[in-house]
Amino acid sequence: MKFKIALLFFALLTVAYTNKLVAQAPNLGNSAGFTLFTATGAFNNVGPTTVIGDVGTNAGIFSAFPPGTLTGVIHVADPQSALAATDVDAAYLFMNGVSCGTVLVSPMGSGQILTPGNYCTGGATILNGNLILDALGNPNAIFIIKTGGALTTAASSSITLINAAALCNVYWQINGQLIISNTAVFSGTALVNGAISMQTGASLQGRALSRAGAINIDNSQIIISTIPVPATTASGNDTVCQTGVIYTVQAISNASSYNWTLPAGATITNGANSNSIIVSFGALAVSGNITVEGSNNCGVGTVSPPFLVTVNPTPGAAGLITGNAIVCQASSGAIYTVPLITNATTYTWTLPVGATITAGANTNTITVSYSASASSGVITVQGSNVCGTGAISADFVVTVNPLPSAAGLVSGNATICQNGTGIYSVPSIPNATGYVWSLPTGASITAGANTNSITVSFSNSAQSGVISVFGTNACGNGISSPNFSITVDPLPLAAGLVVGNATACQGSTGATITVPAIANATSYIWTLPVDATI
Repeated sequence: MKFKIALLFFALLTVAYTNKLVAQAPNLGNSAGFTLFTATGAFNNVGPTTVIGDVGTNAGIFSAFPPGTLTGVIHVADPQSALAATDVDAAYLFMNGVSCGTVLVSPMGSGQILTPGNYCTGGATILNGNLILDALGNPNAIFIIKTGGALTTAASSSITLINAAALCNVYWQINGQLIISNTAVFSGTALVNGAISMQTGASLQGRALSRAGAINIDNSQIIISTIPVPATTASGNDTVCQTGVIYTVQAISNASSYNWTLPAGATITNGANSNSIIVSFGALAVSGNITVEGSNNCGVGTVSPPFLVTVNPTPGAAGLITGNAIVCQASSGAIYTVPLITNATTYTWTLPVGATITAGANTNTITVSYSASASSGVITVQGSNVCGTGAISADFVVTVNPLPSAAGLVSGNATICQNGTGIYSVPSIPNATGYVWSLPTGASITAGANTNSITVSFSNSAQSGVISVFGTNACGNGISSPNFSITVDPLPLAAGLVVGNATACQGSTGATITVPAIANATSYIWTLPVDATI
């Protein structure tokens, strides 16, 4: 007895394993995005039918939407419908090769439970009441049901999926027409070798794809696609830099993930497989389109219209600067240039302390002035645009030669006589290579010219005045010293005519001799004949 039970259990396991082994889903190819499709036949709808997914015919009159509501795309004898027709036929023929694991009798339903595997009927089949498909907790379990003739679902009949059974894993091959009667609910993907008819109030949860026959839909059906609905156009910045940017698409019904396509050089840094992503555009990113499509384990939905993104590049690296490497304080007109920087709209220059741009700001060629206190340093430049700044240039070293410092106080003889000589000096002036002295009228340097200590001669016509000095070098003149005042005392003027007694006796006294007062004379020196005394 135990042996018989074990043998029976082994046999059941073998059947179950065989069913599982041969239960292989067909490849729907380009027809996967359609909810309702016929390769050959008219497509008609009456009333406010609602369909989610693409619909169409590859050879027939299309008369629907309007009336009704469609969330998807209509394809009538276009390239997509031609591909779908080929793939529907291939899927149907594939099902011909699927072996029959368990034979079902008609009518099906009335609480009947089917586990994953391959099933078939000998001819035309009716579905009454509720047919239950139990995946036994396996979300990848596949159900294949093949009918040898037409399939009619009775009014109010239904197909219920339990224990992780998925719509996209339920496939029907119907060798005849499919009739979904009033208020009945049909679940799965039906590959039909005939017409498809949906009566008032009937519902399709999945797909109905005909290789040969018309599609007729009556009032008020709700037809639900198992694949994601067509995606809308993505939204976000249409002009970007090589930085993180957010792009969003409206949530796609039935989608468990989102497949995004991006321009070359762009990558998703956050939100992959969701309807909102953050994109980074790399240094080599180029302009292009962003699209998205929803997907789930049943397939992918219709891709969104393209969203064009213009990628603005960041500036390139700055090249080498050329220009005046040696300049003077208090100079102007020094010109500096860098080769044009790729993608730069402006140029940002840095200069030594005391240097300013006087022309060409924000360009690749500038004119610079150096103040009297400017110091040596470096010049750099980098390009910039709305996306940022490029790599900075190499340092261009500028030597700023200083002006002489301000001269200190002059020292020397403050009072001098005409025909006199004096020495004057000033402390050494930093950065001076020469000294420029200014003297009173009638004074001249007789020694030490162009140094900080000079010997000055004052002529007999020299006048009082001031002495000053400033340093000089190749860059210019320094600040002059404070004035040093000199008083030049004049010589007496020439004596006039002497008047008095022209004839005198020896031994006489009291002879008066006079000369007119001599200008500037403080004393008078008289010369007399021999033996005459004052």
